Amino acid sequence: MASCSCSSSLALPELRFLSPKAASRYHLSLSKQSLYRSFLYKNYPRCNLGRRIRVAAGKQDGSVVVEEKREPEFIKGLNDFEVNGNGSASRSDSVGSVNGGVNGYANGSLVKYVNGNGNGGVAVEVVGQVEEEEKLNKEIERKKKVEEIGKEDAWFKKSGQEKVEVSVAPGGRWSRFKTYSTIQRTLEIWGFVLTFVFRAWLNNQKFSYRAGGMTEEKKVLRRKALAKWLKESILRLGPTFIKIGQQFSTRVDILAQEYVDELSELQDQVPPFPSETAVSIVEEELGAPLDDVFERFDVEPIAAASLGQVHRARLKGEEVVVKVQRPGLKDLFDIDLKNLRVIAEYLQKIDPKSDGAKRDWVAIYDECASVLYQEIDYTQEAANAELFASNFKDMDYVKVPTIFWEYTTPQILTMEYVPGIKINRIQSLDELGVDRKRLGRYAVESYLEQILSHGFFHADPHPGNIAVDDVNGGRLIFYDFGMMGSISPNIREGLLEAFYGIYEKDADKVLQAMVQMGVLVPTGDTTAVRRTAQFFLNSFEERLAAQRKEREITTQELGFKKPLSKEEKIEKKKQRLAAI
Repeated sequence: MASCSCSSSLALPELRFLSPKAASRYHLSLSKQSLYRSFLYKNYPRCNLGRRIRVAAGKQDGSVVVEEKREPEFIKGLNDFEVNGNGSASRSDSVGSVNGGVNGYANGSLVKYVNGNGNGGVAVEVVGQVEEEEKLNKEIERKKKVEEIGKEDAWFKKSGQEKVEVSVAPGGRWSRFKTYSTIQRTLEIWGFVLTFVFRAWLNNQKFSYRAGGMTEEKKVLRRKALAKWLKESILRLGPTFIKIGQQFSTRVDILAQEYVDELSELQDQVPPFPSETAVSIVEEELGAPLDDVFERFDVEPIAAASLGQVHRARLKGEEVVVKVQRPGLKDLFDIDLKNLRVIAEYLQKIDPKSDGAKRDWVAIYDECASVLYQEIDYTQEAANAELFASNFKDMDYVKVPTIFWEYTTPQILTMEYVPGIKINRIQSLDELGVDRKRLGRYAVESYLEQILSHGFFHADPHPGNIAVDDVNGGRLIFYDFGMMGSISPNIREGLLEAFYGIYEKDADKVLQAMVQMGVLVPTGDTTAVRRTAQFFLNSFEERLAAQRKEREITTQELGFKKPLSKEEKIEKKKQRLAAI
């Protein structure tokens, strides 16, 4: 092995020889186990203390230094002590061994040079990246903690859970590869609609109740039974109706609580399709066997949604999730949307719009149809995710998983694995140590940013699509960017005006803003609408006054300064909105 000379690119410390004669040769331990202790206690070895060296080195070869992994403790020990000696040094691949002494000095850096005197001296550079490694290890531990606290098996993995076998149930053919019958599907849809309408009507008829008559307790029991039937029927009808059910699951202002409770299960309790089918779709889309693409691919899904299901995998050393689309969705949408258009056209004819609302049922249908077709193109969802992430790049309280475009197609979506706790799991959030009040403020601020600043918002914000981790004391994680909404500058300006009107308790300004946004017909009689708006503004003001009084009492008891006046608060709110 040729000896290494010093150069300008690799300045070695000057060697100090203790003797012109060959020195006695000792085998010093350079493992991570207590190298520096021997020097600390001046206990230089008289016997063979040889141990396997686990420090990787880089050999100076021209202008190239080959870097390899290091042991952090070894580097720290080497940095802390000055050692002089003479002997020989040798290097083989990534494992270096040093016999005799080493020459070096402590300079507080993570780089040390070792030079030998004798047979085949070599310059060795030990390069440390301790901070990066520690940061990576901390991130791994953090994710494990979030996973452990938020661990929740998918509902279809839990024992004792009642399951709706969609793939074999009557009317559940949407989840299988096959040709759909338009007539059969139409009969299923209208049979479902008419049955629900009749049962809901019957529940409110006195003659349908026998002993004891119609009581509130009996009505509640009937609503629970009908709500359960509704959920199961929606599952059998498939993705189109599951999407509708998910939207209504958050509308407590429209549906009775019994329906909301059942429909909320549609958010994350959709049955999966066979894993064999998912594997075949992934292999077909990527054009290669799973083993040639992924280091690991979990065939059992961790979650199932209305349009697809999610599998964990490992790709190039990174944990990822692969979202696989359900088969046959386009054929299903073609049939379902034809029926929904008939319903929309019928509503367009019979809706009197006597309340002054400007409803265009056909336009609503067209927009829904467009969104549904976009949702079955995962490349569009990936583009939505990247745009959303770009909008929040300067806000550390929002996280969007990174997209792996090379492994994304219209039917599969590969993205970074970001574990989190569902935003509605209060006990788990408390265990994680998240400030729920601050988290609520972040959620509101994020949507104000989406709607008023970006004009691009997440339109499917149920608890299955929003999670929380402990980064920065609590961070929102958004999933599923298939259903997104856009707001024109004109609408955003109208929303701001509406907010101003609400703050100022000005019903006319609110109505003008609604006309500007196209919510109200400009030429219609708005007397009834104005009266309603004024009523809600008054109620809103009364509630605010009660809350304000309660806060004032609390702050006075705690010795805080006097709260701002109404005018001062209005001015500050205007300034904030103007800044947005």
